[in-house]
Amino acid sequence: MLMNITSYFLQYGALGLFLVSFAESSFFPVPPDVLLIPLAIKNPSSALLLALITTVASVAGAVFGYFIGWRAGRPVLDRFVSGARIHKVEEMFGKYGGWAVAISAFTPIPFKVFTIASGVFKVNKTTFLLASLLGRGARFFLEGLIIMLLGREAEHFLNRYLGVGTLVVAAVVLFVYLLYKFWHRGIPGGDTVTVVKRKVELWIEEKQRPLGEFGTYLVAGSILAATALLIFADLAEDMMFNELKMFDTVVTDFFTGLRSPALTTAMKVITGFGSAGVLAIIALVAVFFLFRRKKHYWDAVMVVIALLGGWLLNEVLKMIFHRPRPNLNPLIEVGGYSFPSGHTMTGIAFYGFLAYLIWLNYRPSRVRWAAVTCLTVLIILIGISRIYLGVHYPSDVLAGWAGGGFWLAGCILASQTIRYKKHYH
Repeated sequence: MLMNITSYFLQYGALGLFLVSFAESSFFPVPPDVLLIPLAIKNPSSALLLALITTVASVAGAVFGYFIGWRAGRPVLDRFVSGARIHKVEEMFGKYGGWAVAISAFTPIPFKVFTIASGVFKVNKTTFLLASLLGRGARFFLEGLIIMLLGREAEHFLNRYLGVGTLVVAAVVLFVYLLYKFWHRGIPGGDTVTVVKRKVELWIEEKQRPLGEFGTYLVAGSILAATALLIFADLAEDMMFNELKMFDTVVTDFFTGLRSPALTTAMKVITGFGSAGVLAIIALVAVFFLFRRKKHYWDAVMVVIALLGGWLLNEVLKMIFHRPRPNLNPLIEVGGYSFPSGHTMTGIAFYGFLAYLIWLNYRPSRVRWAAVTCLTVLIILIGISRIYLGVHYPSDVLAGWAGGGFWLAGCILASQTIRYKKHYH
């Protein structure tokens, strides 16, 4: 049935796409993606234009759905939507207000349920319109951009990764909303620095657990470690089943296409900051300064653990996965296995821990922010340099960041545990 409907509207091209996109937002059961994707793959250069048509039509249909809900009221929902879905929608509206419409674009619940419910619940019209435009636009332009970049190969990519991609976009939308709510809470006025400082203090006070600041680190660190581990596991699984080829090819082609003598020299210097020799020298300097201050004895020990532990974990993982290095006209000579990237993994574990120590021990905010920003940029550039120089697949670098992030979270939690015990015992 769905195939017959899709085939019927496909023959009308952009007009059929517009009609389905409009109708789906208010009463039609067929999602516009099933037309947008094949039409865009047929002509990738028009993918963004088709995404724009889909977005405009979908938002117009959303307005019509709002009108239906506003005029017909709750009975229209009870008649055509299950009680469980209505309850879920009510929960989302209660939690996020009209911005639930933006988040709904990435949930399994049909979009028309949210548009009609918005009218039933009398959601602010401006918020509803902006949320519809943001949510639907993000989804359809994401699909269009992927098709424009990958061409006819995008179909397999979308079938496998679109769900993950839309979840990421939904998370970003949710984060922006929470940030907006956080920023607009009522607190005393003042200059920008004072306001920001007070907001952060209020947020920390609200999130404190019975263990105090250590409890916050424990929860946040555990979440970050678990997330990093899941990302690494997913990459490892995809790598073993050879499902990363398209991703690796697209990203590698982009970076190798940027090659120039000057940039190659810069990348060789940057990648050197992830080498064993440079890391060892920086670690020795850090340990020397930390040992001079007795209260930082354990910090010095943890610096060594962060570096050596990250390196040893990387070596173990390389031996487990045995992935050969890419044959991509490398610009430097390297040996060993490829997955995950050792420079990237050790770099994020070591430089990330240095950033953590700087943040804890240096009070001037400008110094802390400058140092942490520089180290973060360095971590990113080290990973990019390995792709640019042709010695790692992009998925090796992502796995390095994930594996190193897991180890970094563990080291920070260990450091905070030591601080907590020293303070209370």
